[in-house]
Amino acid sequence: MSYVHNNKKPVVLKNDPVDPDGTDWMYFSYGDWLRTSETIVAHEGIVLNGMVVTDSTYLGAMTDSEGTEFTEVYGVQFTVDSGASTVTVTHRVSTETAGAVNLGRLNIDHSATLDVKTL
Repeated sequence: MSYVHNNKKPVVLKNDPVDPDGTDWMYFSYGDWLRTSETIVAHEGIVLNGMVVTDSTYLGAMTDSEGTEFTEVYGVQFTVDSGASTVTVTHRVSTETAGAVNLGRLNIDHSATLDVKTL
């Protein structure tokens, strides 16, 4: 299931709790966010109430379980801290643009908060 980030506050994934004992992936798509001639030049994953297992990785194009296609996709693999009730995964990117003046953006965060399943 996909969610749209409004660039104002973290997206809350209400219907998709994460397993407290598992390792999972969070995906971020920038195909509709990047401007013409803009490219991502730096990226990292940050996890609150958990730990990064695999830092930000460029995955290219992906199709979700509902058949929606996404481009410029990055993934962060994470685990949840013991006893946490929520976990927030943040993807931080910096960009650059082509042309006489670089109009890139620095350290832009997109975050998603998930509930942790209660077993």
